[in-house]
Amino acid sequence: MTNAREQSQHGHVVRPGPFHRQRAYWLDGVVLHWRIGSSEGHVALTDIASMRLNLAEGTNSAARCVLVEKTGRVHKFSDIYWPRWTKQERRYWGRLQRRDATFRGLTFTLARRLKKANPDAVIQTGPGRGEWLATCIVAAFAVAIVIGGAALMVVHSRFEPAATAFMALAAIYLPMIWPVIRSGGPKPLDPETLHNAKPRDNNTELKAL
Repeated sequence: MTNAREQSQHGHVVRPGPFHRQRAYWLDGVVLHWRIGSSEGHVALTDIASMRLNLAEGTNSAARCVLVEKTGRVHKFSDIYWPRWTKQERRYWGRLQRRDATFRGLTFTLARRLKKANPDAVIQTGPGRGEWLATCIVAAFAVAIVIGGAALMVVHSRFEPAATAFMALAAIYLPMIWPVIRSGGPKPLDPETLHNAKPRDNNTELKAL
């Protein structure tokens, strides 16, 4: 059950999918607390080795944060919340929410406090290296499909509706993944620059499912 700590200035409640348990994260000084279902835990910021914050600006993708403890334990959370079939949330059921304001409120403060508590921590922004490389490969295949398909139709002087439709789908997909490619993958992040970012309204409903 959500409590006052999770709804505090530096608290964030997330439910990444309709079949996932509710998760909550909140800061108390230099300690990050979390709750997953009924299980709770915490970690001192001095024990966090790295943080990667991907705000996915310019896209419709979820903003995500990845924390890695010195022990190797990984924490991942986003700004996505799927309302549950409960008395309090039932009227929102089926409408995906983006809890951008609380996500930024937590992660921006977390990044600044982490830098002070553990100067050796690696703090980055952008997509992960694996995600960036995979997106580049997908883009290369899409370009090859469009160019290769067009070249074959010109060489054979024959128009193929099915092939053209497939090429069109590949071409439409390219602008959607371009922001990820353009980012260049993970880059160093100075937490002091985060206060200039402009958040969207909290609890924004994206669509009815």
